[in-house]
Amino acid sequence: MKKTILMVICFLLLVTITTKETKAFYEDNELSQITKIAVQNNIQVNTWSMYIKEPIKQFTKMSDLDKAVAAYMKTEKEFTWSKEQAEKGYYKIEGQKKSSKLGLKEEKVLITIYSQNNKYNLSITYDIKGKWNESKWPAIYNLYKQKIEDYSVFYTIQGTANIDQSLYSESSKVMASFSGEEVQSLKEENFISLSAYTKRWENKLSIGNNEYMNLHIAYRATSQSTDQVDVTIGTPIITSEY
Repeated sequence: MKKTILMVICFLLLVTITTKETKAFYEDNELSQITKIAVQNNIQVNTWSMYIKEPIKQFTKMSDLDKAVAAYMKTEKEFTWSKEQAEKGYYKIEGQKKSSKLGLKEEKVLITIYSQNNKYNLSITYDIKGKWNESKWPAIYNLYKQKIEDYSVFYTIQGTANIDQSLYSESSKVMASFSGEEVQSLKEENFISLSAYTKRWENKLSIGNNEYMNLHIAYRATSQSTDQVDVTIGTPIITSEY
């Protein structure tokens, strides 16, 4: 009886710790923050994407690069690999998962090989897309947790909103929700793109003149006869077409 009670207590402690860790993760992760702020600004989040880029590896011998690629493909067993394709001096191999229990629309990895300065370069990037579902995101995060922690990560969300102000006013309001400061902008009649910097995240990109950006917001009017607009938000930059 005592042993059973002890096991129950241990289980409850484990659940409590896991719940706290999940909550902490949700508050800290950039994608979680973006979606939360988007909802606060009456944006209906439809899709999201995560782009993970490993550091480029260099090899002096092609044989060593071939071994590295073979070892990598053997490790990533869940991907189905395409044949190598040459494109303007680049060789590309694409891997794709056929199905996902988490409802992801797409899980791809791209291996790119190219020569530069008498060395062979190996670039590996992951491209994950899905329809936004807050309840499934922690499991997706755990699936890629190690890669998210070790490599460069770019997040993008896409959605729609009904607005009653100008595109610039609406996008500036979203930027203010991130405590962001505008560093660059592109303004057109039916389109606005803001590049900003926020102290929320350590991740940032240099844009020259000792300036940095880590937040990108775009609003596009879908029609002159409606107040509905397409909204795209990314950190540090938007990685999809907008």
